[in-house]
Amino acid sequence: MSELINYYLKRFLFNADNTSFERLEEKKKSILLNLFFFLFFAAIGVFIGMNIYKNDFGTALFNTACLVVAAFTFWLLRKKKKLLTASILFVGIIFIISSFFFLTGGSNRSGIAFALMLPLPVILILGKERGFMALLAFFIINTVIYATFNEASWCPNYSESMLFRLSIVFLFIATIAFANEFIFELLYGRLEKMSISLRTSQERYKNLAVNREKFLSIISHDLSDHIGSFMAISSLLNDQYDELSNADKQKLIKHMAGVSKNNYKLLHDLLKWSTVQMDHIPYAPVAFKLEKIYREVIELFNPLIEEKKLSVFLKMRSNSEIYADYHMASAILRNLVSNAIKFSHSGGEIRISAKEKDDKMQISVSDKGVGMNDASLLRFNSSLSFSNPGTMQEPGSGIGLILTKEFVHKNEGEIVIESAPDKGTKVRFTLPLVD
Repeated sequence: MSELINYYLKRFLFNADNTSFERLEEKKKSILLNLFFFLFFAAIGVFIGMNIYKNDFGTALFNTACLVVAAFTFWLLRKKKKLLTASILFVGIIFIISSFFFLTGGSNRSGIAFALMLPLPVILILGKERGFMALLAFFIINTVIYATFNEASWCPNYSESMLFRLSIVFLFIATIAFANEFIFELLYGRLEKMSISLRTSQERYKNLAVNREKFLSIISHDLSDHIGSFMAISSLLNDQYDELSNADKQKLIKHMAGVSKNNYKLLHDLLKWSTVQMDHIPYAPVAFKLEKIYREVIELFNPLIEEKKLSVFLKMRSNSEIYADYHMASAILRNLVSNAIKFSHSGGEIRISAKEKDDKMQISVSDKGVGMNDASLLRFNSSLSFSNPGTMQEPGSGIGLILTKEFVHKNEGEIVIESAPDKGTKVRFTLPLVD
C-alpha cells in the first residue's frame, strides 16, 4: 500500500521536478504548487458537495467559479510552465476564498478552517518578504471589512474570544510557515555552496584531464623528436667517429650541444607549465611600470638582436602602472620578444607598443617575419604545443606560447595572435592596471 502511495505521489505531485525549471527554488515552488493544487481541488470538491447537500447553492456556485479559475491556473503551470503567473493567480484565488469564508462563515462556519490555513501556501509560494506583505494586506483588508459590515445579516457575529483564538491559530500557522521557509533558505544556501564547490572541482578535474593530454602530446612529439635527434647524432659519432673529418665532428658536436640545450629548455618549460597547472607557482601581483620589464628583456636579447641586425621600437601611449605578477609579466614579454627575434629575417624590425584600454594595459609585440599558418594558430588557440625552426634554424621548445598564454590568464588578461605566412605576427595581450 505504501509503495502505491509513493508511486502516485511521485507521479502526480512531485513530477514538477522533471519540468523545464532549472533553479532549485523554482523546482521547490513548482512541486509545492502541484501539491497545493491537488489539496485545493480535493477541499473545494468536498465544499461543493456539502453546499449542494445543504442547499447552499450560492456558496456552491462561488466555489465552482473558484474551481474553474484554479483549473486554468493549474493548466498554466503544468502545460505552459508559467510559474510566476500560476503562483500569483493561485494565491489570489485562495485569498478570495479565505476572505469569503471568513466574512460569511461559509456553510455553518465550516470554511473558517480553510482561511486559517492561508499562511502556509502564501509564504511557501511567495517567500518570506512577499508572503508577509500579502498576509498583512489580507489581515488589514478583512479587519476593515468585518469592522464595517459586522452588523450585516450575511456577516457572522464572532465573539472577541473567538476572534482572539482565530488570530492565535493564524499567527501560529504563519510562524510555522516562516520557520519552514527560513530553514529551506539556510539549507539551500549550504547546498548552493556545495554545488559551486562540486562544479569547481569538476571543472578542475576536467582541466587536469585535458592538461594531461597536452602533457603527453608534448612528451610524445616534441621531447621524443629532440631526444631522437640527439640519439641519432650521438650514434653517428659513435659508429663513424674514425671516418668523419674534424670539421664534421665539430659540426655534429655543436649540433648535439644545441639539441641538449633545447632539451633542457623544454624540460624547464614543462616543469614550469606543470607547476602552473597545479597552482604551485605563487601569484603575487604588484604595481610596476612596463618600461622596466622592457629594458630588462631588450638587454637580455641584445646579442641576438645585434646578430640579426634587427631594429626594435617601443611606442608607449601610457606610462600607467600595471598590477600583475612581475615575474610572470616578465616571462610573457620575454617569450614573445624571443619568438619575434627567432622568426624575424635579418635586418627586420620588431615593434612593442602599449596603450590603455578600459581598466587594462594592452601590450602588443609584432614582427615582419615568417608568420604562422592556420594550423599553428589553431594549435595555439587549442593550447596545444607546436614548434617551428627560426630563420636561422633556431630550435624551439614547443611550449613557450602555451606557458605565455597560461601566465596571461593567470593575471586576468587576454591574449590574441594575428599572423599570416610571410607577413609576420602580431601578439596582443592585456594586463590589469592599478586601480
